[in-house]
Amino acid sequence: MTKRLFCFLLLTFLNQFSYGQVKSFNYGTNNAEALQYYEQGWEYILDKGEWQKAEEAFRLAVAKDPGFHLGWSQVGRISHDPEERTAIFAKLNKQKEKLNGWEKGLLEVYLASLEIIDAKDRGIPITQDKVKEFYQTSEKNFSGFLKNFPNERYVHAEYIEVIQGIYGAKAALDSLEKQQREDRELIPFLISYKAQLLAETKQFEEAYQATEALEKELNNPDLPIIHFTYTYIAFEKGDFKEAGNLIDKTLSLDPDHVIAQRLQQKIQDQLKPAAK
Repeated sequence: MTKRLFCFLLLTFLNQFSYGQVKSFNYGTNNAEALQYYEQGWEYILDKGEWQKAEEAFRLAVAKDPGFHLGWSQVGRISHDPEERTAIFAKLNKQKEKLNGWEKGLLEVYLASLEIIDAKDRGIPITQDKVKEFYQTSEKNFSGFLKNFPNERYVHAEYIEVIQGIYGAKAALDSLEKQQREDRELIPFLISYKAQLLAETKQFEEAYQATEALEKELNNPDLPIIHFTYTYIAFEKGDFKEAGNLIDKTLSLDPDHVIAQRLQQKIQDQLKPAAK
C-alpha cells in the first residue's frame, strides 16, 4: 500500500467516524468550561430533576462566557426573578438578529418559551395564538436542528415534549418507541417522560414498569425525578392523597422544582373539600 493511499483511507475513516459518532454542536460558545456547565445544567434539570443545581450550572456557564446567548436563555427560563427574566429576554431579543444558523434557531425557541414562562408566573393570560406560534417554531427549529445533530439528546428531549403538545401523548409515545426500536438508548428524562405518557393514556402497569427501570438506571433513590414520576402516575390514577405525599417528598429534595410546584397546586386543588 502506498503512503498516499494509506493517508487517503485513514482520512476517509476519520471523516466517517466524525460524522457518525462525534458530530456535535457548541451552542454558540467556544469556551469548553462554559459548554461543560451548560450540558451539566441540562443533566441536572432533566435527568435528575435537580432544579437548584441546574440553575447553579447555567449561571456558571455564563460566568465563564458572558457572551453565551443560549446559556443566558436557560438562566432566564429557570430564574425566579421576574425583573431578571425581563432584562434577559430584552437583551437576547435584540441580539437574536445578529446571530445565524442553529444558534439563532434554538434561541428563537428558548425566547418564545421564556416569554410564556414569564407570563405564567405573572398571571398574565396566554392566548391560544401565542401557544400555537410557540409550538410551530419549536417543531420547525428543533426538527431541523436534530436532522443535523441527531445525538444532541437534550434538544431531542424537549422536542418530544413539543410532539406531545401538538399531536398528543400517543404520538410522543410512538416517537419514543421508534427510538428504542432503533436501539437508541433513552436518557433518564425520556424514561420518566415515557412513564408519564403511559399514565396519561391509562397504561398504569406499563408506567410503573418504566419508572422501576428509571430507578434502576439512576441507582439513587433520593433524586427528585423518581418521586416526581411516581407522583404523576398517582395523579393520573386519581389517587390524590398518595400523589400529595409523593409531591411533598419531591419538593423536600428540591424546593425549586418548578414543574413539581405546579403539579402540587393541581393536587391540592383536587384535595380541597367540594364546595357546598
